[in-house]
Amino acid sequence: MRRWGWVCVLAATLVACKDDKPSEVPDAGPVVETGPSALTEQEPNERPEQALELTRDSVVTADLAAQPNKADEDWYRLAPPAPRVADVTVSGLPGGDITLEVYDRDRNRLASINSEGDGKPERFPNLYVEGERWLRVAPARKGVGGAYTLTVKMRAANDGEEHEPNDRAVDAIALPLGQTVTAFLGHAGDEDWYRVELPETAAPTNAPAANDADSGAGGTAPQGASAPGEAPAEGATPPPSPGPGAATGTPEEGEAPLEAPPSPTGTFGGGEPPAAPAPETGVAQVTDAGVAAPPPEPPSVALKIDLSAVEGVRPEISVLSAAEAPLFSLRGKEGEALSLRNIGVRATDRVVYVVVKGGWTGAGKEARRTFNAGTPYTLTVTQEEAGANAELEPNDELYKATPLTAGGYREGFLAPKGDVDHFVLRTTEPVLAKVELTGVERLDLVLSMVEPPQGDGQQETVLLRANDGALKEPERLNNVACNGSCYFRVEGASRKVEGKWVKDFENSEQPYRITVTTVPDNGGEEREPNNTVERAQELTLGKAVRGTVFPVKDTDYYRVDLSDRPVRTPLRATLLGILKVDVGLYLHRVQPDGKLSLVQTADRAKGDQPESIRFSAEPGVYIFEVRDAKNREANFQDSYQLTVEEGE
Repeated sequence: MRRWGWVCVLAATLVACKDDKPSEVPDAGPVVETGPSALTEQEPNERPEQALELTRDSVVTADLAAQPNKADEDWYRLAPPAPRVADVTVSGLPGGDITLEVYDRDRNRLASINSEGDGKPERFPNLYVEGERWLRVAPARKGVGGAYTLTVKMRAANDGEEHEPNDRAVDAIALPLGQTVTAFLGHAGDEDWYRVELPETAAPTNAPAANDADSGAGGTAPQGASAPGEAPAEGATPPPSPGPGAATGTPEEGEAPLEAPPSPTGTFGGGEPPAAPAPETGVAQVTDAGVAAPPPEPPSVALKIDLSAVEGVRPEISVLSAAEAPLFSLRGKEGEALSLRNIGVRATDRVVYVVVKGGWTGAGKEARRTFNAGTPYTLTVTQEEAGANAELEPNDELYKATPLTAGGYREGFLAPKGDVDHFVLRTTEPVLAKVELTGVERLDLVLSMVEPPQGDGQQETVLLRANDGALKEPERLNNVACNGSCYFRVEGASRKVEGKWVKDFENSEQPYRITVTTVPDNGGEEREPNNTVERAQELTLGKAVRGTVFPVKDTDYYRVDLSDRPVRTPLRATLLGILKVDVGLYLHRVQPDGKLSLVQTADRAKGDQPESIRFSAEPGVYIFEVRDAKNREANFQDSYQLTVEEGE
């Protein structure tokens, strides 16, 4: 019995030892933190060295003491273990204005946010933190204090988003052409800079296009072409033979004389009237080869910039050179997107900056810069496909006009609303230009010829204006005389909306095309503008002149000076009509005060039937007027012919 007792005692001891051994618990891995850290400000924290460290999402309850002599301040250190984007919000002070500032590791201030008023919170929605950043919270004025809450939310950075702060060129975000960046205009002082590198292979937009044939208006010969009188360069394609009516120059020694063209040179009319007796025949004179061509325009590249709309934000966008010189700037309307086309930058600049910020709204004490800390915008910059034929913005003023090449064209956009585009044609000899503007969906275009101001304080003058077409329809200007620099304007027509005249046409997707064709001015064509007495074209007795009644209500004036005649001069004027237009001929005498006195009228015929006037003119100055008798029709294609001869 005693033996069994010891056995039982031993067994109980072994069981007890086994029960005392701790059981093994499996490793559950690292502890996962859920939700933000709830922290309380620890005073003193008026200096960066005393800052409360925040490494993850945190909500800090704090208080600013109201001190009459200085403003209390609280410092916080953001130090996440990996780069993060921090959304920082500080609640408002009761009855006071609060400020949030951001500093780098060397205590340099990077940003100051004070966009809202008393009692309202301040927010920095996308502060990029790599390493560490310091936050300073303080009242905007001395003697203000109270409880506040600092909320910090951290997340990993996404591809294709800005890294704040980026309000200087040195901090600009690289934005490759064709890529989209997402960003915030998060506070009133926010300014976003982007660095755009232009490709080395970018083709200049104002280099001569491959299909542009210069018609003697100051353009340069294509590469590989030979100069006049020289043999074609090796491997170069010989130039095509000139077509009918082209000025081919004088024959070289040993060559056969040139034949006179069958019809007068320099016409744009499709249906030619019968040739009038012309005592002068022969070829057009060749321009002096010694006239220097105008200096070439600096090469440029056209960019497209798309900026999405943000509610409550009036966007301002600028394009700067590498030296931060302004190349383009525009203010949009509040809450509207911007699609900017053909923004011209110099191809010699390898880098340009695109700057986005919120524009001002309100006036006086209510004026403020717009922003939205809750809704991001997107920005995309691409190179235009039009290449060498692209319009170059900004060209909303005459001195910024985009160059035109005779025989070539430009493609442009009217966008945003109210956009105005100017173009300039520079010539080294007198030419007559035909300017054609294609129609565009949703646009009623206006094409004008504009004269620059002629002195200090003077205004520009619209010399010609074509708006015969409506939506989608083209516009034209015929027989525009140009010797030097001629300026043209493309804009949308005014229309009445809710009782107000506005210019709100725009189309940023479909371009218009402006084309210029020139011929030498040999005196056989009208020279527009000749729609005022002051600009009346001088007539040579016995020499026919042709012109068009276009656009609608076009009036052409011709001047005959008989002041040096000792006696009456018998005149015989013949006007050959055109299709569609009931052309009328009117003879006026210029009175000593400059006013016109109607002498004789010939407007009884219809359509293409001729009109004629016979008159015995006393010595003086006379004006012949040609127009549609009813001022309601026009014909851009067919030319009338006016001949004024001396004799019965």
